[in-house]
Amino acid sequence: MTESAKAPPILSRFKYEIRIVLLSLLLIVVYLTIAYLVHEPRGYYGTIDQPRFADPWIARSETLLNGGLLYKDTFTATPPLTNFLLVLPSLVPIYFGNVNPWSTLSYMLFFSLFNIFTAFVVFRMIPDRSTGFKAAVLFLLNPLTFGNTILRRQDESIVVFFIALSILFMFQERHTVASIAIGVSTLIKLSGAFIIPIALLHFRDWRYLVIPALVFILVMAPFLLLAGSDAIFFNPGTDRGQHPFQFKGVSLPALWNQMNGDSGQITLLPVSAAMVLATCITLLIIAWKRFGLLEDMILLTTAIYVFSPKLHTGYFSLLIMLMAPLIRNKVTAVVYMAFGAIAVIADFYKWPIANFQMAFWLMVLALVLLIGLAIYLVMQTQAESKQIEVA
Repeated sequence: MTESAKAPPILSRFKYEIRIVLLSLLLIVVYLTIAYLVHEPRGYYGTIDQPRFADPWIARSETLLNGGLLYKDTFTATPPLTNFLLVLPSLVPIYFGNVNPWSTLSYMLFFSLFNIFTAFVVFRMIPDRSTGFKAAVLFLLNPLTFGNTILRRQDESIVVFFIALSILFMFQERHTVASIAIGVSTLIKLSGAFIIPIALLHFRDWRYLVIPALVFILVMAPFLLLAGSDAIFFNPGTDRGQHPFQFKGVSLPALWNQMNGDSGQITLLPVSAAMVLATCITLLIIAWKRFGLLEDMILLTTAIYVFSPKLHTGYFSLLIMLMAPLIRNKVTAVVYMAFGAIAVIADFYKWPIANFQMAFWLMVLALVLLIGLAIYLVMQTQAESKQIEVA
């Protein structure tokens, strides 16, 4: 008797989905254990009575729950939808009096939930269920996936999910829905707009230009009217907004400056100019070749992140999602995993260890692996296309 015959029909039909959920739950337990045994003793998550947060999520949530206005009554450098979504995990620490472990655990689990959602989207991107399942597993197993949501307790998993959803709709040629999903992603993080030029180049459909902008403007308009200039969180003229023209995070120039103190500082203008130039050149190459939807998105995102003055480790979660469906062999899988692991380790060397030199060289290695992997995946696609033409 075969395995499918032994298993109940419902389990046989959804065997891959069940395995994705079970693997996700196992990984959540593993990473929570690492967080408890390795990072909690270092004070990374704060104390019991004083949890530490990278962003004032609770203050924003309390403002919304009390009928206040984002940007005016509380500072936030993120688009509005992020803040509304974060009300849900914020209810737990607010109820328990903002004490650990509940405060920290609430956000860890909420952000990890979007990893599971994204894994299902990656699974659906590939028509063959077995191959799609392998891609979802690769995405979940990459150390950066749950390393970012649990160990680092960061929220990039939310925008990654919506970008993945928009790509899935593009594959299904549901362009209106895909355009709306892109617009929603920009209301979570501005990096959601990365997909817009790729979609325009591939489909030449006006909806990808108009609908995301319309969604963004319609939602932002009330905040701009009521909060005025305080709601312009994307203003490059400030160093608190959500824009790349500032030295922050684990970008090589930012780490170099921290590593060298007052001597040998890199200035912002040439780095910003290099990022803009690299982005334009990459877009020209993509417009000329159009390797594939995922491949072109990987090239563009890689170019931006490699040259960006502002780079947080969680940003790489987008690339982890984009690359997962394209991993074909063990060598690329090892490089894929190594890239994610090294990026997470580099971030912890930056803080709380504060060994900027080690963080710098680890990030050099991570970016070298990233560039090599991005180029290989594009070349792999070209080789596969030529084989199909010959056949």
